Amino acid sequence: MNYFSPDYFTARSRWQTAASLHNARIQSYEIDAPSPNDKPLSIDVAIFGNPSASKALVISSGLHGVEGLFGSAVQLATIDRYFTTQQLPADLQIVTIHILNPFGCAWYRRWNEENIDLNRNFLLADEAYKGCPPAYPSLDSFLNPRTPPSRLEPFLLKSLGLIARYGMSALKNTLPVGQYDYPKGLFFGGNAPARTQEILATHLRSWLGASQQVIHLDLHSGLGKWGTYQLFAEITRDSPRYRWLSEQFMGRAAPVANRLLTIDPDDLVYQSRGTFGRWCQNEFTDLTYDFILAEFGTYPMLRVLKALRNENCAHWWGQPKDLSFDRAKQELIEVFVPKSDRWRKIVLDRGVDLCYAGINALQSDPA
Repeated sequence: MNYFSPDYFTARSRWQTAASLHNARIQSYEIDAPSPNDKPLSIDVAIFGNPSASKALVISSGLHGVEGLFGSAVQLATIDRYFTTQQLPADLQIVTIHILNPFGCAWYRRWNEENIDLNRNFLLADEAYKGCPPAYPSLDSFLNPRTPPSRLEPFLLKSLGLIARYGMSALKNTLPVGQYDYPKGLFFGGNAPARTQEILATHLRSWLGASQQVIHLDLHSGLGKWGTYQLFAEITRDSPRYRWLSEQFMGRAAPVANRLLTIDPDDLVYQSRGTFGRWCQNEFTDLTYDFILAEFGTYPMLRVLKALRNENCAHWWGQPKDLSFDRAKQELIEVFVPKSDRWRKIVLDRGVDLCYAGINALQSDPA
């Protein structure tokens, strides 16, 4: 069965059908944003199992819009494969949050309706929505040109020039970490909590029901080697939870695809502000709440950056009827959800394995 959908509306319909078939409790929260076909855009939640369960596996997708076409496929396959072969333990529920950025998914963007990178929007109460990395202003003209994308632009030469000037490490800690001063620019974190954050702040606790122990898997694509994935958690190696999570997701008891991965934020390619994971763990300090971001690799970083840059230029400065506009959209889809059947099979199987590992971990959780 092909679990990948071509667009947001198809993915939503298929996910709702599967959730209904397996008796999930479904809730929907509309986003007031333009839609490609005037149909409503919404964040949808399906909860499986006993609401009185003390443990919950949360599987969320689409925080970065277009990546939701990958995350939705993993959610759909997990629902289909798990519930057609077995039943949930009585003390465990599964909460699937489908497409946290429906605007971005529907329009094939990484960002939301306010051009916000939602994984930079979850600042804590004492943090201000302002500022940017020191080098960002000098890179703005490269990152955010005020022209439609062009095939004639020597992007690679410009990129290599910047790497030579600033160094790759400096660029990695400047480009994607989050900025709050350039509303039309890449990696904009917003000026206030986005609608997605408001919905989560209001409802996430109720979705968890009576759960006291939570493992939250947030599905992403685009960073890392083709077909592989890495796990990143908001804990460090000196945390008492590190050793246990390492064994569950990387040890001998875990599926092969989950081994030899990192769950230490110190190993991240870059450190970001306003991340969803840090916000969740700050919101639920009264629970045992382990947030793990699963990042599935596709293409080299420069190709991904070029696709993001071109799509953003097309969005702000291009015309939908232009060929360059369509090319930018198609390339963005490709770098986050490659058409390759091999890539799709590998990441789908590994994504489902990861969800199964979460279920198994909760069943053995000593916390």
